[in-house]
Amino acid sequence: MGARLRLPVVAALAAWLALLAVLGFTRLLALPVGDKAQHFVAFGVLGALLFFSFQAAIPRRRAWAATAALTAAACLFSEALQRVLTTRPFEWADVAANFLGAATFLFAAWMADRWIVQPRAARAFHGGGGGGATATALGRYWALDPDAQASVDLEAASELGLELDDFDDDDAS
Repeated sequence: MGARLRLPVVAALAAWLALLAVLGFTRLLALPVGDKAQHFVAFGVLGALLFFSFQAAIPRRRAWAATAALTAAACLFSEALQRVLTTRPFEWADVAANFLGAATFLFAAWMADRWIVQPRAARAFHGGGGGGATATALGRYWALDPDAQASVDLEAASELGLELDDFDDDDAS
């Protein structure tokens, strides 16, 4: 099962990256907000969009690891690229603002995923019942896929030595 992406979120991510490129590498628009605040918000939104672009086809830990690695690389690379493409200097304070924004927004994404997305996915998976033996045994759930079906975190299932066929809907009561 290969990694899939949520295309609407990927489109929003691409639009956000294009906007960041225009705002970061040109002087077309001067925003009435401090430079560090711009870095904070820009990379925070980037990190959150990047995480939510991953589809349920990959285990949660891999999605978080990929998001953290890609966001960290973008935090450093963008500042280095700014130095090469513009006359603005490389500033470690900008890199720190990038990392702080990414960490803050990723924490918020984690909370939203854990407290909103996963419970909705579990309810959809169980037809609104919201629990049962399958939910207890398999534990964590992924976000909804495009067909509004929840997919189980397969890594957790394999850690428990479970197969999805081990559970029937009749066992959930």
